[in-house]
Amino acid sequence: MFLLESTSDIQMIGRLICLIIVFVFVLILAYFAARIAGSFQSNVINKQSNIRVIEIFRISTNKTLEIVRVGDKVLVLAVCKDNITLLTELNGDSVIEQNNTIEPIDFSQILEKFKKENSKNDRQN
Repeated sequence: MFLLESTSDIQMIGRLICLIIVFVFVLILAYFAARIAGSFQSNVINKQSNIRVIEIFRISTNKTLEIVRVGDKVLVLAVCKDNITLLTELNGDSVIEQNNTIEPIDFSQILEKFKKENSKNDRQN
C-alpha cells in the first residue's frame, strides 16, 4: 500500500508561490545575462576599440565579405570557415559608415495597434 503525504491547501499554495518567485528570478537573471552578452558582442563596452566591423555581406552560409576599419586603414576581408583572406585596402574617404542603431520598439504601442485592429474586425463581423 502506498503512503500518501497529506498536505494542506496552505502548504500547496506556499509551494506554488515559491515556485513562481524562483521562476521570475530565473527570468530576470536570463534577461540580464542576455543584455551583458549582447553588449560584449556589439562592442558597446569598448567603444575606443581600434578594430570595427563596418559592414558584412553574406555570400553563402559560411562565407562573408567584411569591411573592417583597423586603425586608419579600411580593409576588405573574405572570411570563410577556416581562413581569412585580405582582398584589398579601401580609401577611408570612400567608405560610408552607417549608424545601424535599432530604435527600441515600445510593446505598449504594438499592443494598442493590435487592439485597434481587432476591435475594427469585431465591429465588421
